[in-house]
Amino acid sequence: MEEEKVSVVLEKTRTLTPTLELIIKIAAVLIGIYEILFIFNFNYTLYDLFSRLGLEIGILKTTFQSKQGQAFVLAMILIITYLLYPMRKTEKHIKKVPFYDYILTILSVISMFYIFAVYNRYAQFAEVYMHDVVFGILAIILVLEATRRVLGWVLPSVVTVFLIYGIYRVGFNWIRFTQQLYFDEGIFGIPLFVMTIYVFAFVFFGAFLLKIGVSDYITEFMISLFGARPGGPAKAAVVSSGLMGTVSGSSVANVLTTGTFTIPLMKKAGYPKEIAGAVEPVASTGGQLMPPIMGAAAFIMAEFLGVPYNKLIIAAVLPALVYYAGVYLFIDLETKRLGLKGMPRENFAPLRYFMRKLYILSPILVITVALVWGIAPHISAISSLGIAIWVSWIAKDKIEGHEMFYVGVAFLTTVLMFTGREIGKPVALILLLLAILLVALSFVSNLTKRNEKLYISLLFILFIAMTKYLGMRKEQILLMTGVLGIVFSLIVGYFSKTEEGKKMYSATYESMIDAGKTSSSVMLAAASAGLIQGVLTMTGLVTSLGYRLVDLTAGNLWLLLVLTMIFSLILGMGVPTTANYIITSLVAAPAIYNAVLGLQPYSSPVPGFATPIALLAAHFFVFYFGILADITPPVALASYAGSALAGGDFWKTALNAVKYALAGYIGPYIYFTHPEMFLITVENWTLSTALTVIYDLAATLLVMYILAIALTGWFKKNLRTEIRGVLVIVGILSATLHPIPVAVGAAIVVALKVFGDKV
Repeated sequence: MEEEKVSVVLEKTRTLTPTLELIIKIAAVLIGIYEILFIFNFNYTLYDLFSRLGLEIGILKTTFQSKQGQAFVLAMILIITYLLYPMRKTEKHIKKVPFYDYILTILSVISMFYIFAVYNRYAQFAEVYMHDVVFGILAIILVLEATRRVLGWVLPSVVTVFLIYGIYRVGFNWIRFTQQLYFDEGIFGIPLFVMTIYVFAFVFFGAFLLKIGVSDYITEFMISLFGARPGGPAKAAVVSSGLMGTVSGSSVANVLTTGTFTIPLMKKAGYPKEIAGAVEPVASTGGQLMPPIMGAAAFIMAEFLGVPYNKLIIAAVLPALVYYAGVYLFIDLETKRLGLKGMPRENFAPLRYFMRKLYILSPILVITVALVWGIAPHISAISSLGIAIWVSWIAKDKIEGHEMFYVGVAFLTTVLMFTGREIGKPVALILLLLAILLVALSFVSNLTKRNEKLYISLLFILFIAMTKYLGMRKEQILLMTGVLGIVFSLIVGYFSKTEEGKKMYSATYESMIDAGKTSSSVMLAAASAGLIQGVLTMTGLVTSLGYRLVDLTAGNLWLLLVLTMIFSLILGMGVPTTANYIITSLVAAPAIYNAVLGLQPYSSPVPGFATPIALLAAHFFVFYFGILADITPPVALASYAGSALAGGDFWKTALNAVKYALAGYIGPYIYFTHPEMFLITVENWTLSTALTVIYDLAATLLVMYILAIALTGWFKKNLRTEIRGVLVIVGILSATLHPIPVAVGAAIVVALKVFGDKV
C-alpha cells in the first residue's frame, strides 16, 4: 500500500527506448557543458590559462548573448520534457512516444534556436517582423505545454489568463506582444536569467552531493547522533532534512529522498503515522529558508532587490534558526507527550565512524566561506563541487591509504587555493613539494598507496600548483578546480580496477545527467513566470495592482499582510515556489512597501544599497509564505509526499505539518515589524542595537515555546483546556514582542516549570 501511494506522489514519466534515453542524456549533458563553457565563462578562463602557457586558442574567446544562452538551455529542457513527460499520465501515453511529441520536440528546438540565430540582429536594430511573431507565439505555446506536463495545469492556466489580458491591453498588437514576451522579457526575462546563471550551478552541485554519497552521510550521521535519544529519529529528520534542503531546493524532492529513511525510523520509534509523515515535510520545506544555499527564489530575490546574495543569506540567518527551533520545540514536546524513549544504540552505525568522516561536510563549509567572502554564487557552488569530489574519493574505505593523512592534504591544498596572487609562486612550490612527498611516500610508507586516492589527489594538487604559479585569479582557480574535478573523477574512475572506483565513475557521470533532468521543473517554472512578469510590466498592471491592494485594505498594514499571506498560500497550492514568489513579489510586495512608505525605519535604505528596508522585509514576507504553501492544505504537495511515505491520513498529516511549522507562519510578521532581525538592515552596531536584536530573538523563541506548549497541550503532563487557551492568547500577544506580554509569557512558563505537576 505504501509503495502504491508513493508512486502517486512521483511524476509518471515514460520508459524510453535506449536511443531516446541516449538523446535525453546528451541533451542533459549539453546543458551542463553549455552552462559551464559560455554562461559561467569557463571558455575565457581556459583561454587565459592557455595564454599564460604561451598558447593562443582564439576559438575559446567565442561568446554568446545572455538570451542566446537561455534559449539553448531551454531548447534542451524542452527536448527532455517532450520525450520524457507524456501529454497525459495514462498507461497508453506512458508506454511509447507518439508521433506528435516528436513534432513538438522538433518545433521546440526550432523556436528556441530561432531566437538564438536572430538575437544579434534584434540586439542591433530592435526591430520585430511578422515572421518573428510566428516563432514567438510558437515558443510561448510550447513552453506552456511543457510546463503543464511537468508541473500541472495551475501555473500554465494562470499564465494564459495574464497573456489574454496582455494582448487585449495592447490592442492585439502582436508585434509589441512578441517583442516584450519573446525578445525583451517574458520567457527570457529575469527569472530564467537567474536560473541559468545561478540556480543551475546549485542544482548541479546538489545532484553531485546526492549521487556521490554526501546526502546519505548526512542522514545516517544525524540518525546515529540523535537516534538513541527520546524522539531521536524525528530530531534527526529535522537536522538532516534541513541540511539537505539547503542543497536540493525542493521540498517534495527532499521528502522523497531523506524521508524514505527517516519516516520508517520515526514510525519504528513509536511516532504515529500522521506525526512521522508531518515532521519530514516541515523539515524539508525549511531547507529552502536555510542559508547558505536557499531555494531558487532567493537568487531571484537578490536580482529583484539589487542586494547581493551573500547579504541575503545573512538576512535569512535568524529567521531560519527560529523556524528550526520552533520545529524542534514542537517535536520535543510531542515526544514527551507520547512518552517515547530512544531506540537501542545497536540499531545505528557507531557515531565515531561518522565523526571520523566529518570532513565529508567540507563542501558545505567551502561554499559558505566563498559566499560570505562575496565570490559569485555560481562560482562558489562549482568550486565546492571540486572539494566534494575529492573528499568523496578519500572517504572510500575499500581504497587503501591513510584517510586522515589525505584529509590533511586536501585541507592544506584548499587553504592554499584561497590565498592571494601575490604569493602565488611560493604557494605553487609548496604544492609541488607536497605532490612529490605523496609520490615518495607511496614507495616507502602505508600513508599513501599508488591507487585512486593518490592519483585524484595528485591531479588536484598539481593543477592548483600550476594555476597559482601562473598567477591566475582566485575566482578562475575555484571555477577550474570544480569543473576539472569532474574530469579528474571521470578519468580516475574510468581506469579504476576497483568496485568503489567504478561506482564513483558512474556517480560522476550520472550526476551530470540528473542535473539536466532535475532542472526541468525550475527552468520551466521560471520561463512561465517570466511571461507573467512581462505582461505585468507591459500593461502597467504591476503598479496599479499594488495601489488597488492598498485601497482594498484601506491602508491597514496588518490587514494587507494577512491578505498577502492568504494570496501567497492560495497561489502556492498549484504554482511552484519560484513562480509564486515572482508573482507575489511583483504584485503584493510593492503594495506592502507603499503602505509603510514614509515610516521609519522602513523608508531608510539597506546600509550600502539603495533598496529600502520596507522592500526587503516585504520580499522576505512573500518568500516565506510562498515556500510554506508546500505544506499548507488543501494541496500541500510536501505533506502529501510525507503522508504517502508514512501511510497515514493526508489531512491529519497536513494539519500536523502546519502546527509544527508555526514559526514559519508567525515569524514573517515578527520580522516585518522588527526588521533589525534581518541584521543587514542595521547601519551602526552599538551595544544597544545588539541587545535589541538579542531581545527580539529571545522573545521570538519564547513565543514559539509558549505556542508549542499550548498546541501540543503538554508540559510535564496534559494541560487543561483553559490553560491552553490562556497560553494561546498570551503567545499571540507576545508576537508583538512588546515587553509586557513577553514578561507575562515568561512568568507563565516559569510557573508551569515550578508548579506544573500541580496544575
